[in-house]
Amino acid sequence: MKKIIIVLFAVTLVAVLGACGGSDDPTVLVIQSSFVREVSEKEIYQTEIFDAFEEEHNVTIELNTYSEVGNLYDKIKTEQDSGEITSDLVIAHYSDMVNYKSNNSYMMDLDDLEGEMDDRTFLDAFETSTFENGIRYFFPINIDVYIGIAANSAFDHLPTGVTEADVLAGDYTWDDYVAWADGDNVTTFIKGLAASQIIYQIGGMALSHTDIIEGTFPNLNSTANQRAWNAILEMKLNGAIHAESTTVNSAQDLLEAGNVQLAFEHQSVVGLTYAGAPAQFKVFPGPKGDSGNAGTIAGGHGIGIIEGAPNAELAEEFIKWITAPEQIVHAALGSTPPLLEATAALGTSPSDEVVKMGVATLENSNVEGLQMIPNYTDWGGVKGCSDAVFTKIMDGTITTEAQLLAELNTQQANLEALEK
Repeated sequence: MKKIIIVLFAVTLVAVLGACGGSDDPTVLVIQSSFVREVSEKEIYQTEIFDAFEEEHNVTIELNTYSEVGNLYDKIKTEQDSGEITSDLVIAHYSDMVNYKSNNSYMMDLDDLEGEMDDRTFLDAFETSTFENGIRYFFPINIDVYIGIAANSAFDHLPTGVTEADVLAGDYTWDDYVAWADGDNVTTFIKGLAASQIIYQIGGMALSHTDIIEGTFPNLNSTANQRAWNAILEMKLNGAIHAESTTVNSAQDLLEAGNVQLAFEHQSVVGLTYAGAPAQFKVFPGPKGDSGNAGTIAGGHGIGIIEGAPNAELAEEFIKWITAPEQIVHAALGSTPPLLEATAALGTSPSDEVVKMGVATLENSNVEGLQMIPNYTDWGGVKGCSDAVFTKIMDGTITTEAQLLAELNTQQANLEALEK
């Protein structure tokens, strides 16, 4: 009998010790994301963000990425519909957030969490995407904006009354930009490749000319949009727009070759160009318009907690971690961290200088996001409306403001036909 008791005690002890050992196994925190898709980006997230958090909280972070935002949404929808929720966090593009919060209730209310983070100031550029009915569901982690870059030689040909210091401080206008791009000494680049990004470049220009943000983008024939398109026409008539603006999608090669001296470009392109030859270029905020502010169309991503997440408290701790200034500068992956305090965490490298210009742009710009994309049946068709205008400017079909306005009105009608 004594032997039986001893054996039973030993079995019980092993079971207890085994259970204790199991409790030390790391928790798996699951993130589903449409951001951080490249191998190099995943490495940055692992070494700069995940490693320290995993060690401190005894957790393993599982990051699953999706090249198609629809696939990410389908993953979350399937879990919510089945009630079998295994994901904790989602990183979504601003234009896609509406699907998670407006049409469904897939995300947790994060108002209380925001109250716990009163040591940081999130930029309000994307509150139409990150909030719903006054409730926060996402925190922004990166923003892409448009900023200026010019070859050093271009500063020898500034228009009268404009100094280099003015430009570097963002204290210059679109009229100054047009005069600067004279076609003789300074040539500029417009992102006019079909089905690409001119809609965003023109959109930022138009936003600088108005105090009414909503509805300016992606419309074409408002007063602000006419001002923007007239600037494009004037530069074309002056011979200041490089011909390859219709065939390539980036100013980088043209800037590096010296074929273009000035550009209002996407931050990622400016970053690559400037990092490759910081002694040859200067970067600065985009020009101001009639509103007294600059303007930019901005994209990016935010992070939220899935309703019913198995590790909701740990997910909250992760959001506190990734949005802290020291981490969010890495989380943004070279784009702009949407946090005022992040500037202090930046260094003096060329890439950090570009990020600082992004922050400066957001602080002094009229900003619009892409939350309206789901309101159209075909976003490619929406882009095509702007493409059609630019093509006719570049091929000489449009040479007067009257012709330009007529085409803008035509394309506005085509745009409205694409509304749901």
